[in-house]
Amino acid sequence: MNHRKDPGATPSLGALDQLDLDRPRGREGPDGPPPSSPRVQKPPRRMFWAWLALAALVVVVALLLALGTWRESLSLALIPSSEVNREIEAAQLALARGELSRADGQGARERFQAVLARDPDHPAARSGLVAVREAALVHARAALASGDLAAARQHLALARAMAAPADDLAGIEAELANRQSAEADIAQRLQAAQQAQAQGRIEQQGDGALALYEDVLRLQPDNAIALEGRRSVLAGLLDGAERALADGDLRTAGALVDRVVKADPSHLGLPAVQARLGEARAAGENARETALKAAQTELRAGRPEAAVLGFQALLAEQPDDAQARQGMDDAAAMLAARASRLAADFEFDAAAEAIGRAREWAPGSPAVAMAERRLEQARAAREQVSRQALDRDELNALLDEAAAAMRAGDLVDPPGASAWDLLRRAQAMAPDDGGVRRAFVEYSRRARACFEDELAGNRLGAAQACLDALVVRDRGGDALADERRRLADRWLAFGEERLGAGEFALARRALSAAREVDPSNPRLETFAERLRRAGG
Repeated sequence: MNHRKDPGATPSLGALDQLDLDRPRGREGPDGPPPSSPRVQKPPRRMFWAWLALAALVVVVALLLALGTWRESLSLALIPSSEVNREIEAAQLALARGELSRADGQGARERFQAVLARDPDHPAARSGLVAVREAALVHARAALASGDLAAARQHLALARAMAAPADDLAGIEAELANRQSAEADIAQRLQAAQQAQAQGRIEQQGDGALALYEDVLRLQPDNAIALEGRRSVLAGLLDGAERALADGDLRTAGALVDRVVKADPSHLGLPAVQARLGEARAAGENARETALKAAQTELRAGRPEAAVLGFQALLAEQPDDAQARQGMDDAAAMLAARASRLAADFEFDAAAEAIGRAREWAPGSPAVAMAERRLEQARAAREQVSRQALDRDELNALLDEAAAAMRAGDLVDPPGASAWDLLRRAQAMAPDDGGVRRAFVEYSRRARACFEDELAGNRLGAAQACLDALVVRDRGGDALADERRRLADRWLAFGEERLGAGEFALARRALSAAREVDPSNPRLETFAERLRRAGG
């Protein structure tokens, strides 16, 4: 096939070679070399381009190889190998479980360090080690708060080994040192508490067993030795409260129970003892009410000495009993009034004795002070009378009038003309006169005989009038307690008869008379209840 060639085109290397090969070599004409003709030679720049192409090929291959290596490194950086990924996950799980470091290498710290050994710049492993260090500080503080000093020391050592900030370490180290010192002090306190308990020193101030155990528990609330020691001590206190209850000593029992409640309100033995103490207190309150009522009844009956015995017993049980204290004041006032009457009758020794007893019952009573002033006034009046000349005729006339009144039965009535009033006027004139003293003795004999006769005849109203004559002579003493009880019983017997007959008005009058004569009579309330039930 013939191809047309562009005369102006540059022949290719292959074409040039072909032209060179087609040229006749060694043929010379007969006349010598053929005539000179232009020879086609390979230009030098063609070799340059060949080498340039070869160099370009080498560069491209090198670039391809370098690109492959870079892509492999980038792939490793962006997508970790599955083994490294698993190690990171395991380290994070160990951190979440609190396994910060383990001797077998399975702790969070060791696993993160294993990843960094492969890739020192691995970001997740580096941040993981920082988290482990922070967690060690957190666990150290928590262990201190719970009192686990061994764990606190372990976590603190881990944080220190991982180069935790000095400021974070300093606070924990100082607290740990203080707690370690306190732990040594606690051991000494426990030993002292056990010794005090063995010696029976339970409640001594400061060095008693209970106080020492409580000191330890304030520092270490979960200290098993202190808890058991306190439980044993409190059980002993409750045993003491039981014995006090058996002896009727409610004050001591209450104090012991209160001490146990203060130390340990949830003590197992406490509820049972508290229940028994409550029952004993209720019974004691009932007994107190009964005793108080009895003492007040004695006081209303005009027997302050008997009333005071009841009030004093109540105050011995309960010193702050306001009602018993008021009863003592009232009894002192009543005795002071009696002393005033004795002073008016110039019986100075008896008056002074009564004032002395009243002052013992109520030292600051205004009534006692008033009785003392009246006693002094009576003594002054006695001295004035003694300096005056005695009108013997007037004295004898008074004694004769008093004797006539006694024969007529006018012992206390009518006022001013009764035997009692006449004898008191005679006594004021001549307190030491023998005739006056004999007249008073006769007065007492007639009044007592009157009472016995009227009581025997069941004339209760008249018997009560005779008893009143004895009462003014006795001046409120206890010598007539038996007579009072006998008369009150007669009134109650009369009232029961009237009640049985349906005469409620007379029954009520009998009850009122009996209560006036003997307010402490034990039969009063029973009869009053019967009268109420019967509709009276």
